[in-house]
Amino acid sequence: MTDPMQLLKVPTEAFEIRPIGVVRTGFEEVRDCPMSGRRNPATSRIELAPEYHGALQNIELASHLWVLYWLHKSDRTARIRQARGSQVARGVFASRAPNRPNPIGLSAVQLLNHSDGVLTISGLDCIDGTPVVDLKPVVPQEDARPEATIGW
Repeated sequence: MTDPMQLLKVPTEAFEIRPIGVVRTGFEEVRDCPMSGRRNPATSRIELAPEYHGALQNIELASHLWVLYWLHKSDRTARIRQARGSQVARGVFASRAPNRPNPIGLSAVQLLNHSDGVLTISGLDCIDGTPVVDLKPVVPQEDARPEATIGW
C-alpha cells in the first residue's frame, strides 16, 4: 500500500525539536489548567537552559511573547474532540485542543521580568514541567488580526 504522505509529496523524514527550557506554572494536571492563557493572570516562570541565556538579549523590548511549547502529555491519536463544557465536537484542527497529532502549544504571554535565564510571565495555560521549544516577540502590527472571526 502506498504511503498517503508520498501521494501528497510531503517529506516524511523525522526532524528534531529540542527543548530550550521548561515551564513552571504550578499546575500538576491538565484538568488544573485554565482553558486559555488569558484566563490565567497568575505569574509563571520559564527557565531556559544555560546555553540559551544569550538569546534573551533585548527580550525586555517586547511586552509580550509567543511561547511555543510541547504538550508532552497529549494524546497524539486524537482527531475529534469536545471542548470542556461544550456539547459541540470539532476536529482537532478546528480547535485549540492539546490532544493533536503534533502537540504544539502556543500562548501569548506578558513578560514581567527576566533575570539569569528565567522569564517571569503571566498568561500561560500549561502544566508544570512542559518543555518550551521557542520564544518569539509579539509584534502587534503583524500579529493583530482585527478582522478575524470564529463561529464558536
